[in-house]
Amino acid sequence: MKNVCIHPYLFAVALTLLGTLSGCEQRGGKHYQGYYPVDSIITAQIHFLASTHASAVKVAKFGGKEETSTIKPADSIGWINEFDIFRELKTLNKPINQGAYRVENDLPDNRSNLKIKSIATQQSLPVRSMKIYYYDKPQKVKRIEAQFNEVNSLYSSERFLVMEFQDVDNKTVLSSYSIDGGQKMFLGDTVTYSIKGTVVFQ
Repeated sequence: MKNVCIHPYLFAVALTLLGTLSGCEQRGGKHYQGYYPVDSIITAQIHFLASTHASAVKVAKFGGKEETSTIKPADSIGWINEFDIFRELKTLNKPINQGAYRVENDLPDNRSNLKIKSIATQQSLPVRSMKIYYYDKPQKVKRIEAQFNEVNSLYSSERFLVMEFQDVDNKTVLSSYSIDGGQKMFLGDTVTYSIKGTVVFQ
C-alpha cells in the first residue's frame, strides 16, 4: 500500500475551508434550523390523512366559473400532489435566507384568543410572509397563512395560502385549506382563482 502525502499548504487550505463552512452553518455558536418547521408539519398531516383514508371536498372558482369535486387519494402520494404548493413554503428555511426575515413572536390576535408568530421580509423572495396562529404555545397551531410569489420567464403569480387545524383526540389535525391567487402571463391578462378544500374523515 502506497503512502499518500498531502502537501502542508493544501492541508492548511482544507482546514480553512472546513472552518468557513462550519461558520456558515453556525453563527454565534447556534446551528441554524430555519424559521418555522412548516414542511415537517405538512408531511405529518399528509401521513395522517393517508393513514385515516380521509377525503376532501374542493370548491374551485376560476374565470367566473365554480366547480365542486371530491377527492380521495389512495395513498400519501396523492396528498403530496394535493399539497404541492404548500410544501414549497419550506424555501423559507433555506440557509441562504438566514437573516432575511423579521420574526415577531407572541403577537395578540384581535379577532380571537390566539397568539401569532409573524415572519416577513422586504426582499423579493418566494415566501413573502407567514403567520402562525396558535393557542397557548406554538406547538398548538390553529392556522397558518402565507403569501407566496413566483416569477419566471413565462408568468408571475401571487398566492395567499391558508391551512386551518383543529384538535381531534389531543392531536392537531388539518381541517381545511385554501389558495387564493392571481397569475399574469407576460403580454397577457391576469387570471384570478380560488380553491377551498374541506377535509372529511370517515
